[in-house]
This record gives sequence, structure tokens and C-alpha cells, in this order.
Amino acid sequence: MGKAAASISRREFLRKGIAAGAVYAMPLVLPSSVFGENAPSNRITIGIIGTGSQGILNLRGFINKPLAEIVAVCDVDLSHREQARRRAKLPEGSSYNDFRELLARDDIDAVVVSTPDHWHALISITAAKAGKDVYCEKPLAYNVAEGRALCDTVKRYGRVLQTGSHQRSDKNFRLACELVRNGRIGKLRTIKVEIPENRNPNPLTWKVESPPAGLDYNLWVGPAPYRPYIEQGCHYNWHFLYGFGSGQLTNWGAHMLDIAQWGNDADMTGPVEVSGTAEFPKEGLFETPLRYDLEYTYANGVRLLCSTGKPDGPETHVRFEGDRGWIFVSRNRFFSEPQSLIQSKISPNEIHLYRSSDHQQNFLDCVRQRTQPVADAETGHRSATVCHIGGIAVMLGRKLRWDTVKECFISDDQANRMLSRPMRPPWHL
Repeated sequence: MGKAAASISRREFLRKGIAAGAVYAMPLVLPSSVFGENAPSNRITIGIIGTGSQGILNLRGFINKPLAEIVAVCDVDLSHREQARRRAKLPEGSSYNDFRELLARDDIDAVVVSTPDHWHALISITAAKAGKDVYCEKPLAYNVAEGRALCDTVKRYGRVLQTGSHQRSDKNFRLACELVRNGRIGKLRTIKVEIPENRNPNPLTWKVESPPAGLDYNLWVGPAPYRPYIEQGCHYNWHFLYGFGSGQLTNWGAHMLDIAQWGNDADMTGPVEVSGTAEFPKEGLFETPLRYDLEYTYANGVRLLCSTGKPDGPETHVRFEGDRGWIFVSRNRFFSEPQSLIQSKISPNEIHLYRSSDHQQNFLDCVRQRTQPVADAETGHRSATVCHIGGIAVMLGRKLRWDTVKECFISDDQANRMLSRPMRPPWHL
């Protein structure tokens, strides 16, 4: 690692000191901070790429970790990157407009990618090739082909990647999945996922404008199809414009469908069939669906139903239903029928899922230990794939069969063409 590679052990320090005549009869007393795992020379140096709202949240999460040292920030919006630079207390020379300049630094061990979705895979692939470990926000990639390319690159270059599916580091989501996997609700029959409506106002009027000073809009668009700058379609609202995002299905769905995959023991596979309907906007700027009703079927017979919740209904959640009970879990609530289910203890000889209580700390620990994190590249890719194939099904308006090994639709060339996209030159995988 950048700085860690330059550090030496206490034993090596003393050996070299003795050889140089630097250690005398008097005891050598050094503070523990010189050699401890949190010593400056042992910290994992991090560059933050994308410093909008989620990027700032991630920066705040890493900045207080003793094992981490943020040394650079990058964003195509000058105001965003300056805010991040000041928050991280970095000198002016440590902020960048172009992520490639940040990745060229050989003193950076890892990067945090918090850009819009259409940049996730390309930046993460470039980072892995540059020898950096990666914490990448969900969904891991904009489409299935880019997700597979990222997984293959991470494996080829021996990098650690954590997907920002942080619910895997929440004890209630983990326990819910453990209870299901250990048969507490009997045989799992159905998983019901609710995601929220898009409550961001859909602009009914807008106009093409010149990008504001300080925003490198051409680089912001990057590999996506170019579209003129519209203020209401930039920054957070990119979620609801195809080319940059895919709506709430890859925004909130990436979190909740990820938990559905975990509870169904499907991290390395996925559904074999998908169908559904969606309500698309009839006017305004936004393009992605307002509401979804999706049905997935897995090879084990489990049905996964993903729908948009009602404003007065329960919060975004996952509900596992079996032939002997059910479990409901969200970020705020955790209950079951019968209620005694969630009081059940998982014995030592039962299935215990990966235990992480802090998603960012888990990433740092795995970077240090060269082990796989709780939401590694393959896991993040497979969960994002559930979102992507559901989106394709509603756009085409028909049932699709999915080959989980070849990662393609069966006998449907039109659907398969939607698994990837041409990138705007000069960008390519």
C-alpha cells in the first residue's frame, strides 16, 4: 500500500538501529502510535471520487476511521470538490477535476466511487487496473455487461471491492436472513419487496442552458449518450433520466433486492424468470417509471415480488414468507409472525452469515487483510442484475427467461442487446 509499504516492523526498526549503532545501553522507549496499526505509516490512503451528497456522506464516514487517511478528492463540479476538500482539510493541490489524475497518484491505496451510476463501472475498472482497492456505491454498475467486466477486472488484478450495499452491515437485516436461511419460517415461498415512489417533483417545464461555471459537463456526461445540459436533470435528478440512472429500481431496489438475494441464498446466482409492469411518466422531464410491479422466479421455486409502496403504507422493506411464518425487516422495524421467531437464537452449528457492523470499517479491514468484504464485487453485481433485468422486462412488456450462468436472456436477442450500451467516445471498457 502507498504509505503502508514504506513502514517497517518494530523488530526491523531495532535490527537496523543496532546495525547502525543507534541503540545504546539506555532503553529505547517509543510511543505506541509509532508502530500501532493506526500509526500514520500504516493508514490506508484514500481518494474520494464524486463528492455530491452521497460522496460527502462517504467522506464523513471514512474521515473518522483511525485506519483511513483521506488524501485527495475529485469531482467535475468545482463547488462540490471544494466543499469536500475543505471538509477533509486538504491542501488545494489535493483536489482534482479528472479522476484519472487522482488515480495516477502512487500514494493512494483505495478510492471511494460515489458518482452517478453511469460512471460506476468505468471508474472502478480504471482504479483496479491502477492497483487501487475500491469502495463503489450501489448499484455496482449501470448495466449487466459493465458489472461483469468490473467483477472480472477486480479478480484479475487481485483488488478488494466493497459495494455500498450497507444494509449487509446492519444486524437486523443479517439476522432476518440468518433466520430465513436456517428454516425458522419453514420453507421459504415468497419474498415481498417494497421500494418508494419517486417523490422528487417531475419538472413539467425546463430549458436547455449553458452549464454553470465550474461544472465540467462534458466529463460529467462521460460515457453516456450526450444530452444538452438541463439544470433540473443534473445532480440528484439524474436518477430519473435514462443514460445516467434507472430510477428507484436501481436506487432503492439495489438495497432491498440485495437483501432478498441474501435471504434466498442467491448471492452467486439470481432469478431464472422475470415479468412485470410499470407506470411511466406521461409528461415532464423524468423518464424512468413512477411505479413498478415485478415478479421474479428462482430455480428453487421462490417468488420475489417487487412493487412500489403507497405513501401511507409501511416503509421500504423486505418481507420473507414461509409455510410456518414470516419476517418483516426495514431500516426502522423488525418483527415476525409468530413474534417469537425473531427471538430465536442461531446455534453454533447452524448457518451464520458474514458479520459486519460497520460497512466502511469492513472495507478497510479487508484492504488490510486482503480478504473479501461483506458486499464484494460478485455479490454487488448479482444484486444489481436483479434490478437491471427487471427494468428490461418492464420496458419490453413481456416475460423474460434468464440464464444465471451465461448471464443472458434465453432466446431473446432484443432483450440481450439491452444488457450493455455503446459508450460515447473516447470512453470504453
